[in-house]
Amino acid sequence: MKDKLAYWYKRFSQGCHAFGTLVILPLIVIIITLDVILRYFFNVPLEWGEEINGMLLFLILMLSMIYTWDKNRHIRMELVYVLLGRRWRAVADIAAGVSGIIFFGLLGVQSVRDIDYMVRTKESSDVLQVPLWPFRALLALISFIFVLKLIHYIFAGRRDSAELEIEREGVVIPREAR
Repeated sequence: MKDKLAYWYKRFSQGCHAFGTLVILPLIVIIITLDVILRYFFNVPLEWGEEINGMLLFLILMLSMIYTWDKNRHIRMELVYVLLGRRWRAVADIAAGVSGIIFFGLLGVQSVRDIDYMVRTKESSDVLQVPLWPFRALLALISFIFVLKLIHYIFAGRRDSAELEIEREGVVIPREAR
C-alpha cells in the first residue's frame, strides 16, 4: 500500500509539473513576446497580458511545488543542512515536514473556506473577469495533497537523504571531493 501511495504521489507531481512546464510556461513566453511586440512596435499593449501571466505564474508555482519537493530542490538552509550529521538532518527533515503540514494544512482549509464566498460574490479578475475560485480550489487540492505527501515523508523518510549532494552555483560537488 505504501509503495502504491508513493507511486501515485510521484506520478501526480510529475504530471502536474509536466503540464506546467510544457503547456503553461510556453504560453507565458508567447503572451509576453506578443505583448512586447505589440507594445513597442505598434504601441498597443495587451490589456490583459499582465493579468493572465500572473494567473499562469500562480499555476506553475502550484503545479510544480510537489515535484520540487520530490526532486529535493526546495528551499532550505543548505549551508547549514549539509554540515549536519545524519541524525540532525533527520530532525531537520521532520521539523520541515511538520511545519509544512501545519502551513499547507491551514492554507488548504482556508482555501476551501474561501471558495463558497468567492462563488457567491462572483469574485473575478479585473480585466478578463475570470472567476478566481478555481484557482483557490487548485490551491486547496495541491495543499492537501502536499500535506499527505509530507505525512508520508515523515513516516517513510527520504531514501536519498544520506547521499545529499552539495550544489554551489549550479555545480554539484561530489561527496568525496568535500
